[in-house]
Amino acid sequence: MFDKATGAFRHKTETSVQLQLTGQEPVEAFVFHVNGERLTDLLNDPRAFIPVRAASGEMMIVAKTHIASMIETNIEDTTAANDENNEPMKRAPKSFDPYATLRISPNVDNDELRAAFKARIKSVHPDTVASLGLDEDLAKAASQATQKIIYAYRKIMRERKVSDDGGVDDVAETASQAL
Repeated sequence: MFDKATGAFRHKTETSVQLQLTGQEPVEAFVFHVNGERLTDLLNDPRAFIPVRAASGEMMIVAKTHIASMIETNIEDTTAANDENNEPMKRAPKSFDPYATLRISPNVDNDELRAAFKARIKSVHPDTVASLGLDEDLAKAASQATQKIIYAYRKIMRERKVSDDGGVDDVAETASQAL
């Protein structure tokens, strides 16, 4: 999916969850979100509704205000059958996508990569969260997000075997030390 706001490709994935809507029993379902995005990010983004696929295959659009709880599970996708013996396919474990973490497409140049890294670090840095006076749990989450972004940036740079003269590694090092 192409995100017009950021000008980058956002790859979607499904996560199996136990979803409980207000006043209803919990159901097994799959929610759609951007690779590398946590369920809390999905629930806190500005959209009022999210697409959900029930384990039975039925698609629903759910208002976030009606979600009582959402717990990540490891259920099988029963709508996709294995061709050989018609058994449900097991989902492959999630792999880390550094491009999705930085919210960029793999074909960006190094300058765009650095800009995306700096923007993501600025948005989730623990000092930024601390200045807002938010809960300690959010500060810990910001610290983890910062570490994940630094890891993603360094992984891409290692893959590209690029020496960084732009000082971004200094920014990454400073961000690491602040944690």
